Amino acid sequence: MITRLPMQRAMTRRRTAGQSLIEYLVVLMVGVIVLVTGTDPPIQKLATAIRDYYTDYSYAISISSMPNCFNSVGLGPVTVGVDKCIDLKDPEWPVDVSFD
Repeated sequence: MITRLPMQRAMTRRRTAGQSLIEYLVVLMVGVIVLVTGTDPPIQKLATAIRDYYTDYSYAISISSMPNCFNSVGLGPVTVGVDKCIDLKDPEWPVDVSFD
C-alpha cells in the first residue's frame, strides 16, 4: 500500500486548481470572441437595442403628464365632483353629487 505524504496531496490539489482556472479562461475567451467578432456582432446589437429603448422611454416620459381628471368642490354638506376624463369603453355620467 502506497501512502501519499501531505505535501504531495497539496501539490496535486494545486495542479488541478490551476488546470480548472486555465479551462475557465479558455471558455471565457471563446465566449468573448464570439460576442465581439463578426460583421454584425451580438454585443453591438444589444448595445443598440438598449440605446433605442432608453431613447424611446425618455422621450415618452418627457412628453407625458398625468391629467387632472377629477375636480371636486365642497359647499357645506354638498360635494360636487366632475370627471373630465371620460372612459369611452365604460362611459358614465361625469358628475357625482354626494351629501355628507
